[in-house]
Amino acid sequence: LLKIAPDMDEDALSALLAAVLEAPIAGLVVSNTTVARPEGLRGAHADEPGGLSGRPLFASSTRLLARVYALTGGRLPLVGVGGIASAADAYAKIRAGASLIELYSALVYRGPGLVLEILRQLPALLRADGFASLEEAIGADHR
Repeated sequence: LLKIAPDMDEDALSALLAAVLEAPIAGLVVSNTTVARPEGLRGAHADEPGGLSGRPLFASSTRLLARVYALTGGRLPLVGVGGIASAADAYAKIRAGASLIELYSALVYRGPGLVLEILRQLPALLRADGFASLEEAIGADHR
């Protein structure tokens, strides 16, 4: 798996994905931490340099995930990462194109019970949108 950064411009992303589709790569992890600082970011460390992860990354990483899914035509497994803290967040990543999700920051703050919470709530979200399986929901926002 190749993990990609959320800070690439469109040309760099397109070039990378063209190369990925020609290479023996099993899938992509979308996305790594960002060096950008979203508006409204608060806290004592908000202006410090380095990679930002967790909730502030959710919207931008989900947009990137959707873009990667569209550019690859759903031909690669994508791992959705960035700001997932609930079943609704996980479902948004799945609809954007993720076939897997990765938890980290929320797992640190909420503990391993978060995994069970997501697993218990996800089926209701799928049913509410008329999906019989998780596979049907992958990339649904593109159809």
